[in-house]
Amino acid sequence: MVSRRYRRKLILYAVLGFIIGTMTGAGAVILYEKMPLKSSSVSPSLQELYHWVENSGRTVNILAVASGEQTFGVVCTLGVRVSQGSGGLYVDIDPTLVGFDFQGACRTAVKVACQKAGLQLDDDGVGIKGLDLFFRVVGPGEEVVVQAVDGPSAGAATTIAVLAALENRRIKPDVYITGTIEEDGSIGQVGGVYYKTEAAAKKGAKLMLVPQGQSKVAMWKPVTRKVGPWVWTTYEPVEIDLNEWSKEQRWGVEVREVSTIDEVIDLMLE
Repeated sequence: MVSRRYRRKLILYAVLGFIIGTMTGAGAVILYEKMPLKSSSVSPSLQELYHWVENSGRTVNILAVASGEQTFGVVCTLGVRVSQGSGGLYVDIDPTLVGFDFQGACRTAVKVACQKAGLQLDDDGVGIKGLDLFFRVVGPGEEVVVQAVDGPSAGAATTIAVLAALENRRIKPDVYITGTIEEDGSIGQVGGVYYKTEAAAKKGAKLMLVPQGQSKVAMWKPVTRKVGPWVWTTYEPVEIDLNEWSKEQRWGVEVREVSTIDEVIDLMLE
């Protein structure tokens, strides 16, 4: 039986996901709780994930926008593991509640990676013939605890992780990407690019890949006006070039636009 508290959390998650999805477009969204900053650079959940994918999988950084009291980017980790099987796709929902859009992106990512690896899809057209794939998402385990994650914007990163696992290739740790994946291999636009780039930079990214046309983003700038005794603040849109902003803020990350998964493969895989 589902508890009343858990039902309320699911309802809240759905409402917040709808709101922020409407505001930011196709962006990965997380529900989170604040927690004390840990001194360890690798949380126990991440250590477990690395062990979980050892020898038969890969991990990739995925970027999300927090949905809650504040808006900020968060770097989570996606693990993909491959084993012999019957074409199944399995998404671990514990400890993170993974939404339907995220699961749908995983299915598309598998199709594209399967094609790039020269493998055959299963009879149902979903999995890979003769293989089972397992997906697990964990949060950063430092400043926030991720309660839920959804949205299609990790689709391109998921495709890279699946292909790396299938071909036993290495993912460059200092290259990050945000973008959806379409069945033709094209990279689709997402929301929250500014916040995701900022989060990637804080984690040491040197190259940030974004969908075509999204290296410049619109932000809202507060403007305060005063007329007599009355003072009020409004917000006006301003365009930010993320490469110029990165230099000004000393983020140390280059932002590069990509439009196809082939470009991403060349830049992220060794």
